[in-house]
Amino acid sequence: MHYIYEETQTLDERAYTTFGLNPEILMEHAGSALAKAVKKKLTCQQKALFVCGVGNNGADGMVAARLLHGANNVSLYLPFPPKSSLAKLQLKRAMQAGVPIVENLIDADVYVDALFGAGLNRPLDGFTCNLIDALNAKEGYKIACDMPSGIVNDLSLSSTIFNAHETITMGALKLCLFHDALKDSVGKIKVAPLGLSRNLYALPSPFYLLQKNELKLPLRTKKNCNKGTFGHVAIVQGNKEGAALLAGMGAFHFGAGLVTLLGERKRKTPPYLIQASTLPKKSSVIVAGMGLEMPFDTVWLRHLLLENTLPLVIDASLCHHELMLELLASKKPLVLTPHPKEFSSIWHFTCNEKVSVEQIQANRFFYAKTFSKRFPHITLLLKGANTIIAHQGELYINTYGTPALAKGGSGDVLAGMIGALIAQGYSLKEATIHASLAHALASKKLTCNTFAFTPIDICKGLKCL
Repeated sequence: MHYIYEETQTLDERAYTTFGLNPEILMEHAGSALAKAVKKKLTCQQKALFVCGVGNNGADGMVAARLLHGANNVSLYLPFPPKSSLAKLQLKRAMQAGVPIVENLIDADVYVDALFGAGLNRPLDGFTCNLIDALNAKEGYKIACDMPSGIVNDLSLSSTIFNAHETITMGALKLCLFHDALKDSVGKIKVAPLGLSRNLYALPSPFYLLQKNELKLPLRTKKNCNKGTFGHVAIVQGNKEGAALLAGMGAFHFGAGLVTLLGERKRKTPPYLIQASTLPKKSSVIVAGMGLEMPFDTVWLRHLLLENTLPLVIDASLCHHELMLELLASKKPLVLTPHPKEFSSIWHFTCNEKVSVEQIQANRFFYAKTFSKRFPHITLLLKGANTIIAHQGELYINTYGTPALAKGGSGDVLAGMIGALIAQGYSLKEATIHASLAHALASKKLTCNTFAFTPIDICKGLKCL
């Protein structure tokens, strides 16, 4: 996992005091990394335009332009005169090296946004919005220096954001780069070292970026085993029977030894799924919520979920029901897997505050972190373009989800997968993290197009992990 930071000024200052570096040294390294990224996208006949702002982000762009000039066709465009001392110094050096400065936005093959980076402390004005709109309309390859312009340093967003194919972020990953609304604006994210290895520059952080090579699959290495060795997942069926069926398939395909669908009515199911009206004695975990239509038998469900010590995975309709308050008060081991609308209901129940989906989406990190601190026995998986797993104030961010997963039923499979890992002995946090990774990565294993993918294809993809 890689650490993610709300701000990196603290890390820069530590580099100065602990390692004897200074802002100019860090800037030269930042400019060098940016220059390398630009050079990879240029042939000898192609042109790069660096659009530079008034502060140190603009100065990074000036350093990169100076380093490339002479071997590559580069120009600087400065819509505003530089203000910071380093920006003035780097502009002077670029001019002395002969870097061309243009008066207007010209056509190029590569455009570099070095306008603001992490230094933006207010929404963009009209002129700058028009400039970014013009850059976004250009045909060339687009690279953002540190972060796309338009991201305010309080994690809010301007009305216009630079749309990058690639972001070269300086020193360490910034939390704002993983805002759902920026999924189509940041492109590929690469971290530029600033005169120190990433490990030396970093400090511990409560935010983590999940890596696919960290996926811990439930591989069966023990030879003396039986189906009971791998746990028994009990899944509550609702009137929308397909949801529980998909959860059951997800659990079975992800290694659970036994999967039972709980309900009074017998339904047609795959032969490997058991059906029962009562909770099996040796159940390992209960998965509930998907496919439940309100009103449902609250008394029966309360007894099923609360009159035992089994861990729970709760999804979908239960997030909108007052039974959620009793589940939270019970202090039972609990995983919640809401999408933003469901999380809005959970927040209302638990915090007695109405928060809209729009508010949650604009402040996903805040709400997920705050909730996980208030309920330390709960593991929260907040669905989105970048899935957040929150536990005891720590956030784990999964960026591997694809548009192919934006189908009804995908979340039901995920709930079953989490239940399967809990049944096989994973902690609730580990189960949620690794099921989330496997769920996303499985969607990339099949080579079909993105619109025809089905929840059952996730199960097929699990076989390829």
